[in-house]
Amino acid sequence: MSGHPHTLHIPPPEHLGPGKYPLTAIFAAGSIIGIILSIISAVAAPVQFAYSWFLAFYYFFTIALGAFFWVILHYACDSDWSVIARRTWENLVALFPVLLVIFIPLLCPGFNEILWKWMSYANSTSHEVAIRSMWLNQPRFYFFVVFYFAYFICAGLYYRNYSVLQDVDGNPVLTRRMHDHSYLALVIFGLAETFLGFDWFMGLDWRWASSLFGVYNFAICAQASMAACIVIIFILRSGGYLRMMNHEHFYLMGKLLFGFTIFWGYIAFGQYLLIWYANIPEETIFYNNHNRGHWLYLTYFLAVGKFLFPAAYLLAQDNKKSLRALTFIAAWILFMHGVELYWFVMPYAHPGLCPSIVDFIAFLTVGSILGFAYIRIAATASLFPTRDPRLVECLTITN
Repeated sequence: MSGHPHTLHIPPPEHLGPGKYPLTAIFAAGSIIGIILSIISAVAAPVQFAYSWFLAFYYFFTIALGAFFWVILHYACDSDWSVIARRTWENLVALFPVLLVIFIPLLCPGFNEILWKWMSYANSTSHEVAIRSMWLNQPRFYFFVVFYFAYFICAGLYYRNYSVLQDVDGNPVLTRRMHDHSYLALVIFGLAETFLGFDWFMGLDWRWASSLFGVYNFAICAQASMAACIVIIFILRSGGYLRMMNHEHFYLMGKLLFGFTIFWGYIAFGQYLLIWYANIPEETIFYNNHNRGHWLYLTYFLAVGKFLFPAAYLLAQDNKKSLRALTFIAAWILFMHGVELYWFVMPYAHPGLCPSIVDFIAFLTVGSILGFAYIRIAATASLFPTRDPRLVECLTITN
């Protein structure tokens, strides 16, 4: 996979310089304006605000969740090609504490009953809720919320802090320690992302059941976070950073993006096919609600825009080796990621396809807060692991 030349220039640490990007001020202003507008929206249109805020939260949460997967997979597989890109994922993982703060409004009385209707007083005496009461009960729900965030915050900061600490002395023991812990982390990740998908995402319609949803949730997380990493690296390189990355790294990231695009299409269609074939009311209720009226056109758009077009585009080697071409499709996939979540969430808010200004306000607010936090986090350490034991192999990687 790699060859070592006789002389190799090891790049020095790279830090975001003050004033290098005007985005910090833009994100700060967007956060302040967005928070004010969000408060007004929450008072004026609480139902629309609850769904819009959840949509914006889950969009970015899935990217951070997928970034955590790529970090622990890197250590579990002893990967060398992803050393430079890994810090980008680590910075995304460090956003979990901020995401917790963003999630808190959805737990407030009123908003929680709008999203997860099984919590409402009207459904408290429902027989369907009663027979699921071992899972659909508020003490268990809130306990799991605490567990999800506690684990991802602690585990995410553990991996990032040890990675940054290694920049000081290059101690290989830290790499071995994170490698040893990554196997259990992968198991916990798989269980946690599955059950939080059940709680938060599937819980929007607590009557719906799907045995493939955990894998489906994983697919959208892994694909979106790889796309986000590519876009962030493109932005950083446009500012003069991470110039040591070349077409070999981009090609590997493009292949993984292509692979998870195929995987998403397989799981999404497989879930639909199994539900259609079994024709069980508890399962078909989801597609009955999401494939009626104008939502059906969005279903077709998803099939073409998130699977057929990206898959065909990424078949070409040149499109995977060129960062500019790869960034285009990565940005498109991030756009389609938002379309997919909108298609999933908003039929519960209103029966027709009618985008609201509150959707834009919520996305602006959450995106600005997280963008501001990401820049501040990224500025605290080098933009790539400078003393990682596999840095040389990463710099000399060949396909």
